[in-house]
Amino acid sequence: MAQIQRKEVPTQTQRKQVETPLHCSHSLFYEVFRSEPNLLPTVSPCHVKEIKLVDGTDSWEAKVGSRKVVHFDEGGHEHFKDEVVAIDRQANKITYKVLEGNLMMHLYNSLVATLEVKPATAKWTVEFQKKHKLIPDPDIYLHRLGSVNKDLDRYLTPKE
Repeated sequence: MAQIQRKEVPTQTQRKQVETPLHCSHSLFYEVFRSEPNLLPTVSPCHVKEIKLVDGTDSWEAKVGSRKVVHFDEGGHEHFKDEVVAIDRQANKITYKVLEGNLMMHLYNSLVATLEVKPATAKWTVEFQKKHKLIPDPDIYLHRLGSVNKDLDRYLTPKE
């Protein structure tokens, strides 16, 4: 008797965005992500618990190939490792590819996030490919990125 095998067909790459209005200097906002992401646990402690440089990365300044691990919870159970894959300083853009993640990479074949900062706005674009069509979109991560943007904006906005 022949066995029927179910063949998983990879899903299409999809894209979602979250855009946050900025009140602070857009160039200062971009520079935190480009050269001082280690400030994020201080600025947004509810959303980022810890950031570590890994795999031989020795500077917080983003360069193509630099890698870090970001922990979202106290126990380090929810985390991901990313690598900078593109930087466009003229356009204030940084693109990260998620390499590992205890939950993320169980759900998605690929996940790439691009931050683009313009006057008065910061936008994250996440491109992802689900392991199968029943997997939810990564809205929880987009919400977290939007919340970190808001926290950083508050931190960098001059107090009157």
